[in-house]
Amino acid sequence: MSEPQQPPVPPSAQPNPAFPPAPPAPHLPAAPQYPAAPQAPAAAQYPAAPQYPAAPQNAGAQPGYPAYPTAPKPTGPGNPLGRIAFVIAVVTAGLSLLVTLFTPFLYMSTGGFETTTVISGILGVISLLGYAAALVLALIAAKRPGSQLLVGIAIGIAGVGLLGLVISFVSSTFYRFF
Repeated sequence: MSEPQQPPVPPSAQPNPAFPPAPPAPHLPAAPQYPAAPQAPAAAQYPAAPQYPAAPQNAGAQPGYPAYPTAPKPTGPGNPLGRIAFVIAVVTAGLSLLVTLFTPFLYMSTGGFETTTVISGILGVISLLGYAAALVLALIAAKRPGSQLLVGIAIGIAGVGLLGLVISFVSSTFYRFF
């Protein structure tokens, strides 16, 4: 069993022969004198520690820790598949918004209700395919390394748009039966 190690002596407690202690200032009282504590032996009787070869140090590694290889950084910025999913989701949401804004004008056109129903149905199917493609691409991109901000936004836009279209299709189906 090894013996307990003694804590190192702080540098302020060791006498420094280069700088002798200054005499006390005349306007201050003299410092109290305390009895000297017994000193530990100068050299401890421990066996010498085995010498190990020094590990090579890398510029970024901290001393005392082994240097591990780092993973290569991506060459391009961001996640390109996530960016594509984001663009598809935003374009599809913009298309759905335009259909919603122009629906009153389609009702007033010469074709009336039939033209509006056909155009809304075609653009609804295109929106459904666009939202589904954006959602699938975003879910694939979420598994890849890189920035996840646009991926998360694409999942949110595509998920909400897809859910809204499915609910809209189901509700319009009920209009035919009731």
